[in-house]
Amino acid sequence: MKKIYLKRAFLLTVSAIAVLGISCVSAPKNSNAAQDEPAAEKTIKEPKSITVQNTSNQAEKKFKEHLASIELKVVSAPSTKRTVYSKAAFKEPYVVSVTDENGAVADFSVTVSWPVSRTNDTISYSTTQLITDADGKITFLPEPSEIAVKDKISFYPTPVSSSPSVVRAAFSAGTQAPFVVKSSATQYPGGILYVYDFNENGRPTTNNFTLLQDLRNAGINAGNAPVSDTSYLNKTNAEIYNACKDIVGNAANFMIIGTFKYAEPAVENENGTTVTLTADITCLNMKDGSTLYKTTKTDSATDKNKWSAEQQCRSTLAEKVADAVIYGM
Repeated sequence: MKKIYLKRAFLLTVSAIAVLGISCVSAPKNSNAAQDEPAAEKTIKEPKSITVQNTSNQAEKKFKEHLASIELKVVSAPSTKRTVYSKAAFKEPYVVSVTDENGAVADFSVTVSWPVSRTNDTISYSTTQLITDADGKITFLPEPSEIAVKDKISFYPTPVSSSPSVVRAAFSAGTQAPFVVKSSATQYPGGILYVYDFNENGRPTTNNFTLLQDLRNAGINAGNAPVSDTSYLNKTNAEIYNACKDIVGNAANFMIIGTFKYAEPAVENENGTTVTLTADITCLNMKDGSTLYKTTKTDSATDKNKWSAEQQCRSTLAEKVADAVIYGM
């Protein structure tokens, strides 16, 4: 039994060696195979060019070219001789025509821009678009204005985009007309003034008669405030208002409080003397003391001597203030 066991073990060992030998012979060497195969060639394809048309730029270019042949003209407008007061209806519309080399342009969009609100001397505008009729015209009747204003209303071709260059080109091709609305507070019974002139030394001298006269020349019923002494210059506007309200009651629509002072010392040179004055103005509603309007105006004048330069400056500055009050209050 022992001999038979050894013989079987020997045969198994021989068989295993044979199998291992066959495995070693049949296994190919990968490194040699890789060297024998040629490298694959890469084909690089050129991308096709794509032409993109910028339709926006084309439309803007066409619009600008069209503007060269377009003319906008104000045919009629509310007469500046007929007073329009704030919160009152316009009695006449604005009529604007649009023409080109062939005559009237129908179905053309026109943008209208006009003042609608203000904070003192800062004005805001509203816009709308109108289409010309068969005769190439638009008609625009503004709603009653909530503000007093002396400005312009603009009519221009409606831009095809919001590009600044396009908007500027459109506005340049447009036209304008006066938009004038007087403050309803200037109507009868008018108002009162507590406005003082100051000399170069900063001392109050007298009530400003020039501004009072300019308002009267504009057809406004105006007079000096019942409290007129300089002690009130140290009081608040509310205190000045209350003192006057107790006296005048409802006999005035508005009250103007302010000063005309030297903005800087007078300057002398070979051309004479230059005087620069500044007016600080506040307009109050005499019904409740609320502020209707505030403004600051500055003007200069040069003349042969200080006295004449000052008088000239006070005159021109008063004109500016009167106009600002009438169309800003």
